[in-house]
Amino acid sequence: MNKYLLVLLLMASSALTGCISYSQHNLPPVDQWPPAQARQDKPSAYLHVTIQQKFNGELSGAGDNAALVEKNMLETFKESGQFKSVTTEKVDSNLYVTSTLTNNEQGNIASAWLTGFTFFVIPTTYSNTFTLETVFKDQEGNVLGKIVKQESTRTWLQILLIVGAPFNERGDVLLKHLTQSTLDEAVKRKLI
Repeated sequence: MNKYLLVLLLMASSALTGCISYSQHNLPPVDQWPPAQARQDKPSAYLHVTIQQKFNGELSGAGDNAALVEKNMLETFKESGQFKSVTTEKVDSNLYVTSTLTNNEQGNIASAWLTGFTFFVIPTTYSNTFTLETVFKDQEGNVLGKIVKQESTRTWLQILLIVGAPFNERGDVLLKHLTQSTLDEAVKRKLI
């Protein structure tokens, strides 16, 4: 009977593992969205998005959410009202925008292993710094300007944090904030 109770307890503890992520709010909120219209003749734009994944500063991959990130950024570009048309398809455009989203995760592998080995009884934490670097070019390929925006999140992993799961900050909200801030600055600097 004790063996079954132990197995049941281990299964329940592994099912109740929790994590909670929250933003550091390094990036100030955008004052007005969509930004005030700067031009009467709106440009057409080609948006090219790439993703990089780093772990403790070393490149570890290209990221697995490229299509989702591209879709969310494209929607934000369209709702900005600054463009006649925006596409991720390679077409002739008035403006060429290249955005690179880099996720630099900082964490301790030994601490993560210990947390997993103890079924999340011993907590661990890690941070992610998301950097969105966007380059704006004209039809001839001349660089009009570059904008770099950053936001950080902190994530805690522990068995008792299962109650915090509904309050986690979603990644798409953070990406939207980075993209809106980039476009807001681009309008102010007259890159669009």
